[in-house]
Amino acid sequence: MLIFLDYDGTLAPISNRPELALMPNKTRLALKQLIKNKRITVSIISGRVLRNVKKLVNVNGIYYAGCHGLEIEGLGSVGPVSRLEKYRIFIKQAKRLLVKQLMNVISLKAVDIEDKGVVLSLHYRRVKERYLKLLKGIFYGIAEPYVVSSGMVVIKNKKVLELRPDIEWDKGMYCLYMLRRLGKKGQKTLPIYIGDDKTDETAFKVLKENGITIFVRGERKTSLAEYYADSTNEVKNFLQLIAESAKKTD
Repeated sequence: MLIFLDYDGTLAPISNRPELALMPNKTRLALKQLIKNKRITVSIISGRVLRNVKKLVNVNGIYYAGCHGLEIEGLGSVGPVSRLEKYRIFIKQAKRLLVKQLMNVISLKAVDIEDKGVVLSLHYRRVKERYLKLLKGIFYGIAEPYVVSSGMVVIKNKKVLELRPDIEWDKGMYCLYMLRRLGKKGQKTLPIYIGDDKTDETAFKVLKENGITIFVRGERKTSLAEYYADSTNEVKNFLQLIAESAKKTD
C-alpha cells in the first residue's frame, strides 16, 4: 500500500489559527504503526511549507511533501519542480505589497500571510464577512501583474488564497510520480488517498480508477472521491484498522 494523506482537515482538525491545527497523539501512533509494516509506505502531502508539516507530524520514515507537492523530500526534485527558484523573488515582492495594502484597511491580526518560498498564502478564516470582498480584491489586484507576465496563478483553497507558479504539477501528479518511483517490479501497489481540500481533487481524479479515494467532509460536501469520512477522528480509526489488519497478515 502507498497511503497518501493531507494534513489540515484530514489528520488534524481545522483551526482558525494554522499553528493550532494539531494532530492527536493517537493519530501519530497510528502512523507509526503503519510504517512499521514493510509493505506499507506513507506520504503526507500538505499545502503547508515542508518544514512546518514535518514539525507538526513529527514521525520519521514518512515521505513528506509541502506546498501541494512543490517541495519534495527524500526523492529529489522532479520535472518542473526543479525549476522554481526564479519565483521566490516574486513571492517576496508580492508579500511586501500585500502587507502594506492590508495594514491600511484591516488588522493584520485577523489574517495570516505566509511566504512559503515559491507560494504566497493569505489565510482569512478569522476575517469578518464585511471585509472579505475588499480583502480578496486587494489580493487579486496584487497578484494580477504576476499572473499576466510572470507565469503565476491564483488558487483558492479552504479560506486561503494562494499565489503560486503556474506549472503542470499538482497533488495528483505527485501521487503518480511517487507510484512510479516507489513501485517495485512485479508487485502491484494499492494507492489510498485521504484528503479534504479542493487541491486533493486532482489526486482523487487520477487515483479513483486504480486506488481507494476518501474525502473528509467538512465545509465542502461534494468530491470526486469514491468514499468519504465525516471527521478526522474517522480517519484516525481507518488508519488504525489498516495497521492492525496488516499486522495480522504480515
